[in-house]
Amino acid sequence: MAAVREDSQPTMQVDFEQSSDFLSIKLAVDRLLAPGTPTEETREAVEALAAAASSMAGDAAPPSRKIAAVRTVLYQPGPWNDERPFGYDHDDPLGRNLDNKLLATYLRTREGNCVSMPILFAILAQKLGVDVSLSTAPAHVFVKFRDETGQIVNLETTSGALPARDEWIAGQMGVTDEAIENGIFLKTMSAEESAAVIAYTLVEQAMAERRYSDVHVVAEQLLEINPVFVEALLATGSAWWGIIQTEFVEKYPDPNDIPSELRPRLQHAYRQNAAAFERAEALGWREPQPE
Repeated sequence: MAAVREDSQPTMQVDFEQSSDFLSIKLAVDRLLAPGTPTEETREAVEALAAAASSMAGDAAPPSRKIAAVRTVLYQPGPWNDERPFGYDHDDPLGRNLDNKLLATYLRTREGNCVSMPILFAILAQKLGVDVSLSTAPAHVFVKFRDETGQIVNLETTSGALPARDEWIAGQMGVTDEAIENGIFLKTMSAEESAAVIAYTLVEQAMAERRYSDVHVVAEQLLEINPVFVEALLATGSAWWGIIQTEFVEKYPDPNDIPSELRPRLQHAYRQNAAAFERAEALGWREPQPE
């Protein structure tokens, strides 16, 4: 995938042909987020954790035993993690600091969020041959895997990777029935759709840096992979709002001063902003209510 700045210089490239390998996708994304990230050291650390979990479970173990081994390797202190188990970062649980979503950061600090924690768990489970995917709820990512009976099981990795029923997640996260029916939340994703979730942090970085053209290009490519990826859809709407603010509101405090030749772009931006949020609501997304 490639995203382009307004000056037409390529800024992001992720090869989704690697989507079946979550680790390769995550490392590629992290290199774009932070070019100096220690890619090979990170890969080696992940491979060591996977080897420890594989040894613990045994090659012929059923999926549920392999998942239990990954759970132990990550969350229980032992030689497999140098007596430093991985836990939840209560100071930044949503990963507002994008550096905290880097795999290298999580491996170093052992404190993760609702993005880094499920991604690392899914990477390790995949390394052990488990049929595993990511899934989403509002502002949240979790793991799904297929057990030896063929049943899909949810794992809440921010809480010890314990099983969680769809109904519980929907109730906790305010997921509507329409959202489930339309596949925007609680979906069992394909490998490519899971890779798109991993890549979404690129959209967040572009938004934080007010690179709205990049937001649109990357989000639209993620929507090509998953047309109901609601976070990417909302990002396109928010980027149009950012364009309204930076190109018009900030430059022309008095709307009467907006040049006539720019007014069609302003109206287009308003329409696109509204359309994105209307589409999300039609799919079952609801704007979170303040607590």
